[in-house]
Amino acid sequence: MDGQIRYSDLGFTLVEVLFSLLLTGILLVVSLQLFLDQWGTSRVCKDKMEAHYAAVTAGRLVSDAIREAESVQWANKNGKWTLTVNPSREADSDHYYLEDKNNDGVKDFYRVHKGIDNPVVSGIVDWNCDQGESGLWTISFQGQIRKQNVFWQGKIRVRDTVN
Repeated sequence: MDGQIRYSDLGFTLVEVLFSLLLTGILLVVSLQLFLDQWGTSRVCKDKMEAHYAAVTAGRLVSDAIREAESVQWANKNGKWTLTVNPSREADSDHYYLEDKNNDGVKDFYRVHKGIDNPVVSGIVDWNCDQGESGLWTISFQGQIRKQNVFWQGKIRVRDTVN
């Protein structure tokens, strides 16, 4: 037995090694494809949630401003639509508008309070305010992050100034 080499002492054959590498490669390709699919799905979900957050945040801010206002005016000033709100018990009016001031290709929604421009949210591509009967305003915002579009609409009434 001293001069004989047993089959188990020889190790793996070339075919066995190549077959195990092939199986490992197939498993790696399948798992990588599953990972990339999940990553793409999560990115779409994240973009949609960011667009939704932008539209809802802007909508709630404008709704609250209109609800608390003594007067509201929607007008086209210098080529951009601006909402002017005169808050109760304040001398200065607030202005809301949409513009790309930092030139990154994404419009930001701004609130001008006491003469200072404050960006509120990014990703708003369009907005509209319509005054209906008896102080009822319809506000709509469209948010977009990459290819994900979200539309938000709300109705709000200007507070009753008769007390």
